[in-house]
Amino acid sequence: MLYTIKIEQTFEHPNRMKYIADTGVFVDEGAPSLSYQRNVRWPYGWLTESGAPPRAHLDAYLVSTRRYALGDEERVRVVGVFCRNDGDNKLVTVPLDSPVEDYSQLSADIKEDFHRLYPREAPGEGWFGRGRAEEIINAYFETA
Repeated sequence: MLYTIKIEQTFEHPNRMKYIADTGVFVDEGAPSLSYQRNVRWPYGWLTESGAPPRAHLDAYLVSTRRYALGDEERVRVVGVFCRNDGDNKLVTVPLDSPVEDYSQLSADIKEDFHRLYPREAPGEGWFGRGRAEEIINAYFETA
């Protein structure tokens, strides 16, 4: 599954950034970014094919060492997901030139980064591979 991620949060911005759809501008919300607080450097954004904030959309992290600016877009492949009980799932993506096909193929260091984001997993929550991510994406588009 190939998509485009739009970057709304990078490690260079310690506070949460908010996308203003009417103007296409990102503004500092004044509250700390969870990724920054937990020292997780992967860029964060949403799949453009799913919509855009503040409307419904699919959130995603991008496993890439490239530097991104707010608003940058990258063609990606979805390889995994963090399933949350509240339905605010977080997809895991990689650039198209990455050899990674599934979350299980990510290095132990990268998985440790993601586990720092959500160190307490309630029953039913957790990190899953591409198959579960595809189920979530398909369900999203069936109801959108």
